[in-house]
Amino acid sequence: MRPFAASLFIAVGLLFLFFGGRSLYRGVASSYWPTVEGRVLSSQVKSERGKRGGLVYSAEVNYAYAVNAESFTCQRIRFGNINTGNPVLPTQLVEKYPAGKSVTVHYCGSDPFLALLEPGIQSASLIVVGIGMLFAGVGVAAILIPKRCIRHSR
Repeated sequence: MRPFAASLFIAVGLLFLFFGGRSLYRGVASSYWPTVEGRVLSSQVKSERGKRGGLVYSAEVNYAYAVNAESFTCQRIRFGNINTGNPVLPTQLVEKYPAGKSVTVHYCGSDPFLALLEPGIQSASLIVVGIGMLFAGVGVAAILIPKRCIRHSR
C-alpha cells in the first residue's frame, strides 16, 4: 500500500475513533446525569431517500421537559443513533415513546439543553469505534509491515 493510501486509512480511522469515542464518553457520562419528568410531544417513523436511492428510516421523538423552571424540547433518544434501511427498530422506538407519554429525561447538569431518554453506551457507538480501529490498524500495518520485511530479508 502506498504511503498516501495508508495515511488516508489512518485519517479515516482517527475520525471514526473520535466520533465513536465521543459518543461512548457521552453515553457513559449520561448514566450519571440528573433526571426530570418530561412528556412526549410527537413520535413518528421518518423515512427519506438515502444516498443510493433506497429508503432510510429513523425514529423522530420530540419531548418537552423543564429544568429550574426553564422549558426545553429535544429529539435525542440516545447517543449513537444509526439510521437504517429497516423500519423495525425505529417503529419499536416510536411505539415505546408514543405522543403524550410521560418519560424520564436525563439531562446534562451543566447544559440542560443536552438531554436524552436512554442513557448509557449503545452498540452503534461500539461499532463506530471498531471501524475506526480497523481502518487505523490497516493504515499503520501498511506503513510498518513492509519496513520489517525489508530488514529481515537482508
